[in-house]
Amino acid sequence: MNARERLEAVFNWLGWQDEQLSAGLKNSFDALRLFDYAQANPDLSEMADEWNEKHLIAAVGYNPLADYETWHEAETTGASEAANALRNAYTLIDSVAHVAKPGDKERVLPEIARVLSAA
Repeated sequence: MNARERLEAVFNWLGWQDEQLSAGLKNSFDALRLFDYAQANPDLSEMADEWNEKHLIAAVGYNPLADYETWHEAETTGASEAANALRNAYTLIDSVAHVAKPGDKERVLPEIARVLSAA
């Protein structure tokens, strides 16, 4: 599936959900994260608005159904902000000699670099 097809799949999936779920999401990036979580957890209901709070929080870090009355007007998709946060984390981690033990950063930096090179 190419990027356009994947976005279309997310669009369609999100369209099946209760509007309150979409209204409670802070940005489009969180919708993508929610979709990825659903794909990684096929034992959950296809309807994310039926998930319990722990799964919503595991997916996006907050419960979008808890605050749906505050409609979130997203200025951006959130993807640039996420990539910038990863760049900053990469720079910080790479600037220290070690994290907890020598060599710890060598496990994390390749993961971040892989995501950033795809961004």
